[in-house]
Amino acid sequence: MTSSNFNLIRWNEDVAFFLRPGNQPERLTGEPDNFPENTCLALPADSVRTLPLSVAPEEVKHLRQALPFMLEETLLEDVAELHFANVPLNNDCQAVAVVRRQTMSQWMATLPEAVKEIPWISEALCLPWSAGFCTLVFEADHVLARWGDASGTRIERSLLPVLLESLQLTHVSIVAYCNDEAVVRASIPEALHSGLQIRQGGLSEALLLANPETPGPDLRQGDFAPRLPYARWWRLWQTVLITLAVAVVLKTGVSTVDYVSLKKEDLRLREAIQQSYRRVNPKGAVVDVEKQLNRQLAEMGAVGAQSAFTPVLVELLSALGEVGDIELTSVNYTGGKELRVNFSAPDFQAVERVRLALETGSFRAELENSNAHNEGVVARLRVEVR
Repeated sequence: MTSSNFNLIRWNEDVAFFLRPGNQPERLTGEPDNFPENTCLALPADSVRTLPLSVAPEEVKHLRQALPFMLEETLLEDVAELHFANVPLNNDCQAVAVVRRQTMSQWMATLPEAVKEIPWISEALCLPWSAGFCTLVFEADHVLARWGDASGTRIERSLLPVLLESLQLTHVSIVAYCNDEAVVRASIPEALHSGLQIRQGGLSEALLLANPETPGPDLRQGDFAPRLPYARWWRLWQTVLITLAVAVVLKTGVSTVDYVSLKKEDLRLREAIQQSYRRVNPKGAVVDVEKQLNRQLAEMGAVGAQSAFTPVLVELLSALGEVGDIELTSVNYTGGKELRVNFSAPDFQAVERVRLALETGSFRAELENSNAHNEGVVARLRVEVR
């Protein structure tokens, strides 16, 4: 057997056998996991009728809907009870397979899942064939026969002579696979013996010479097209998915417990923050404790102060003391680096000396206004800390 040969699974009377070219069949037991590449399911040819059909190129597009009506006159059964499958042979010819829908449904219900994922073809079209030849494989009570691209069947051995005479194979060579040459010669009409070639073996040996391409139309078409193999995927990934599901459940449970715990802690912290806020400001509604407290502190001058007031006041009084005869009236300080100083001086020259004294220190002083008052001068300076 070479890598180009295809393998067969034969299904008959609810029994499946795996057949490799040149080897004895192996009975399939249990649920198979997978099959080698280039494996087909060979269904009984007495249940699947195959035939070639000439089709014009413009009719191919709607062939699936038209097939039942094109073959209705050649079929004995109601086309509504039949399933049709096709595959192109060449530009103007199609290979067609016909099987009862009830039979297809029965196969779908009983075949293992893995077998449903490989092509379904007629066993007769698995035989090797070329123009001018007819291939026969003799089995216990039946004979597999193929005499064309899409023509073949399974027939009882006693009916083989009638079939061969009806096919008019006078100028066709017959290749017969059998373990008993006498049986072959007795089953084939005398007129066809001149072109008869007898080879030892059965279907397994015939497969060694078969075309490696998938033979015939795949019956899994239309209503019986293959579905996604969910069952096989579940068997392959069952352990992983269950483990993943358990991990997700555990993670969700832990996250839920953490969330509940953190929510309770958040409520406790909010209650503590509100209690602290009420100790500072027992009145009014509480919406956002942090924002409200920052705003209120800003209004009281506690936020945004960039220099301490006491050192500024000490330096200011020292500068006024250097001038002398200065009476400090008021100091307006709202935070930040600026303050307003109101004072009385004996004259305008004293006011200027005060400004210069502040300038020589760490202040920038600007006279905002000055007025004569009684025997002296009242002035206001804007002082900015550098």
